[in-house]
Amino acid sequence: MRKKNRHSPFLILLMLGIGLPGFIGILGVQAKAVASQPEIISSILQIAGTSTPTMLQATSTLLASTSTSLPLAPSGIFSPGLQAFIQAPNGLVSSPYVILSAFSALPRTESVTIRGFVNSQEFICTQSPCLIPLQGDSRFVFRAFTDSGASSEEIIASVRVVQTQDGYIVTIDSVNIFTPTNDSCSLTWGVQDETGATWDSFVQFPYQLNTKKTLHTLATQLILNGIVDTNDCPAGGLSLSLDWPTACGLERASTKMIEWQNQFDEHIWLASKIYGIPPKIIKTLIELESQFWPGNSRFYLDEYGLGQLNQLGIDVLLRRDPGLYQTACAQVLSNCFTPYASLPPDQQALIRGAVVSLADATCPTCQYGLDLDKAKESVSLIAMLLRANCQQVDVILDLAAKAYVDEDADAATATAVVATATAGGIGLSKTTYEDLWRFTFVAYHSGLSCLQTAVLAVEKANLPVTWENVANAMKCKGAVDYANGFMSNLLSFDLYLFQPSESDISLAAPTFVPTRTPIPTPTVFISTAQIRVHVFIDRNNNGSPDDNEWVDAMTVLLTTSTNEEITQRTQNGVAIFDMTGYPPGIGINVSLPGLYRSENFVLPEEGEVTVTFKFEQPALPTLIP
Repeated sequence: MRKKNRHSPFLILLMLGIGLPGFIGILGVQAKAVASQPEIISSILQIAGTSTPTMLQATSTLLASTSTSLPLAPSGIFSPGLQAFIQAPNGLVSSPYVILSAFSALPRTESVTIRGFVNSQEFICTQSPCLIPLQGDSRFVFRAFTDSGASSEEIIASVRVVQTQDGYIVTIDSVNIFTPTNDSCSLTWGVQDETGATWDSFVQFPYQLNTKKTLHTLATQLILNGIVDTNDCPAGGLSLSLDWPTACGLERASTKMIEWQNQFDEHIWLASKIYGIPPKIIKTLIELESQFWPGNSRFYLDEYGLGQLNQLGIDVLLRRDPGLYQTACAQVLSNCFTPYASLPPDQQALIRGAVVSLADATCPTCQYGLDLDKAKESVSLIAMLLRANCQQVDVILDLAAKAYVDEDADAATATAVVATATAGGIGLSKTTYEDLWRFTFVAYHSGLSCLQTAVLAVEKANLPVTWENVANAMKCKGAVDYANGFMSNLLSFDLYLFQPSESDISLAAPTFVPTRTPIPTPTVFISTAQIRVHVFIDRNNNGSPDDNEWVDAMTVLLTTSTNEEITQRTQNGVAIFDMTGYPPGIGINVSLPGLYRSENFVLPEEGEVTVTFKFEQPALPTLIP
């Protein structure tokens, strides 16, 4: 259910990309002046200011840090854009092992190594992923490092090895890294997923996004570009029109097809954390738009890269993200004091061209004609555009509700309409979380005006703004099928999850350093505590909550001493925070934003901490003035 205070009319002025009068000339102006400067253009994504941390804030320290080496508490700079992970194999294995992997948000910048200790034995992995053989139960302490000395956060993990008659089972008992991520679109809409779906979950590790799908367009491109050898297949493994793989070609391409569709998962995972977009949504969008082949195509607009971005979509993003506009503008114009929406069309087109070029991974001098590092870096742009579209969906629904109310002639009727909508009779009160994502998919694929026209028609007909009603009112070709297909792929995403085995991927071997001085293995402490927050109004002044005194839908903010924030809303007056995976001893602040109520304490190793916020019943006047 959509329960949200609607925005003021002023916010509606932020409406972007609907009925743009000057867009006839979009294709006529290209950013040729900057197309030959990829190093300058690529800095746009790295330093664009947004309301959430940008990719540069996560990675720019890679360029400024100084050289360092072990110990694991380095003198170099910690970079959130440098990530390291540990993974156990699935099922039984003949010999126990774990896989360590690492990646940088800027893949072309520097090489990444993994260095650390398994028990007291020091090791170095010069490539990722890296297979570490095990002798038994083990403790790991490791980091990823770049050549310039930047390091990832330290990973501390406990690994258990169980021997059976048929082999070994390896499991990871604990890892000190556990980072919750807020769904930025859910927060924008004020609507949460109440169905328990998994397609909008934020996975903790990139490899949890690995899929094994048969993708015919991708297989065709792999064959056409010589990445897969199909010389022994009839007709070279392709149909006579060269646009479809034969059964033989598909079989030959299967291994490379799986590897190719998962090579972007690390950057999908990182972009989802930074911009608050569920990673399965980002990966599904890339699959639908390009099948993971970052080439360019033309429908009625030029479309580029993994997400098939075009200038219409980038226009929406530049209007919604002033930080990105300022950074992109500085690359092509000398004066950026004028807001993007107020610029002349030719200058807007220059800036759009600079940003669109970030998604263009074609490269005649590169292997296969593609710059795959640039394609990986462009994933953040896709996440930013998805976020801009879901924000714009919110504005469209605000505008539609206001337009509907404004059509009523008298204030009494308008008040009754709003009251009815709030009670669940019409309009926004029936709009679900899934509906809102379908609207976002339509906005991404077919444009905002397509969605706005349909929503206004539904409001005018006094119908609930649900996907079914909006889809029936939609006139733009292909929009409904695209959104329904997108959601079908999301609902079936987990059916195609895949974890590569040893034989499926190339695993580097570590170099073990001769032990010089025994290093004590740190003891891993991981909290299993829960924090239970109660919020109630003590109407009868008895000091304890009764059934009718609990406060529902109250926002509760939990902030850790490591500057992590988790937000929940109370249900029947209670919000529960599961702190499993956090280190005990960190400071916790629980507050009610805007109500000046908070409580501080230290996170225990286990058990339950109860925080109660009690509000007094306001005193009522005894006399009528």
